[in-house]
Amino acid sequence: MTVVDLIIKKRDKQIISEKEFDLFIKGILDKSIKDYQISAFLMAIYLNGLNDDETYYLTKAMTFNGEVLNYKDIDGPIIDKHSTGGIGDKVTLILAPLLASFNLKVAKMSGRGLGYTGGTVDKIESFGAKTVFPIKEYLEILKKNNIFIIAQSDKIAPSDKIIYAIRDTSGTVNNLSLMASSIMSKKLATNAERIYLDVKVGDGSFFNSLVDAKKFSKMCINIGKRFNKKVIVHLTNMNKPLGRCLGNLIEVKETINFLLGNFESTHLKEIIYEFASDILIDNKIANSKDQAYKMIDEKISSKDAYKKFKEWAKSQKSTYDFDNINDLYKTKYTDVIVAKEDGYIDFKSNKEFGLVLIDLKAGRKNKEEKLDFLSGIYLNKTFNEYVEKGKPIITIYSSLPITSDIISRLNNNIIYNKKKLKEEKNIIGVIE
Repeated sequence: MTVVDLIIKKRDKQIISEKEFDLFIKGILDKSIKDYQISAFLMAIYLNGLNDDETYYLTKAMTFNGEVLNYKDIDGPIIDKHSTGGIGDKVTLILAPLLASFNLKVAKMSGRGLGYTGGTVDKIESFGAKTVFPIKEYLEILKKNNIFIIAQSDKIAPSDKIIYAIRDTSGTVNNLSLMASSIMSKKLATNAERIYLDVKVGDGSFFNSLVDAKKFSKMCINIGKRFNKKVIVHLTNMNKPLGRCLGNLIEVKETINFLLGNFESTHLKEIIYEFASDILIDNKIANSKDQAYKMIDEKISSKDAYKKFKEWAKSQKSTYDFDNINDLYKTKYTDVIVAKEDGYIDFKSNKEFGLVLIDLKAGRKNKEEKLDFLSGIYLNKTFNEYVEKGKPIITIYSSLPITSDIISRLNNNIIYNKKKLKEEKNIIGVIE
């Protein structure tokens, strides 16, 4: 069977076998299958879907056509946390060192920005850290600091790196099976015992529909079960930006401030504390939410979590001066959008922030595009906060001149309400 036969088979809504998926992934890796053929097959999957067995076969092929990490010389439970991505999502950068400060081993493979949502790897590289090492070094970093966050490589889940980039530029991002196989192949290759997924729901995420988010979550849980892995999913609200900083290095700045106890966003704080407490309870480090919250408070007030972040960043070759990040974060161009009237702030579209960030070069339109790590947006005022006419709402940062179109789009995205709106839940639900 040729790859053309495979494309035709899925085009005609036929079932792809385990052997055929394995041959497809091998063809990607040995370059016998071209990018345009990969794109055609992905589009056929996008249009006609995969059943549960096919999704498992694809995930298995992506996982085992590459190396799977072995932690035989490392003590303690190995855990992984992954988000489906959203506007301003810096949860991994905060949560991973926080959990590592409790002596949990956090082994995580992340991706670059996909579509209008940011990528954890981009944010790590914005402060000069490396995300690809020989496998032996991954394990040494984990032993020393209880944490590594790495990118797809030529060794671990290598096919996903190729597929991930092609999905981003071929209109095949939002397919549940492709998303599940991408995420779970990375989780399974890094071989954590327990996998915690943060599935974003709402405008500014891949899932506008709670029904689709739940379907995707159950798909990942079922894949995990077939590999004897425990998967727990938190469904979280992405109808508003997560935090005040949107971009790459600017989100690292908010991460540092959070770990130092300077909470700029109650929304972000609630998400972090809920995730962390559930993971601490699941791993029998805390017995209750109250106890977990107190333990988290202590790790932040003592700066243990912040120190762990710095140790980990240094171990991944960053030389950045995080102690002075607020002073170091300066861009050539800055503009401020001020309120046109008094009122409580809301935004017409959370997704619009992601699209603006692409035009600011904080996100990419194609896989070759280089990012401006310094560009970003700061929300002086965010959802349900009161602003007086003439006061700042949004500050824009860029290494390039900020266009009138960007100013206009951000202005047009602002809603002024006379009264506060009803707050939505930040944690929509938990599925195991």
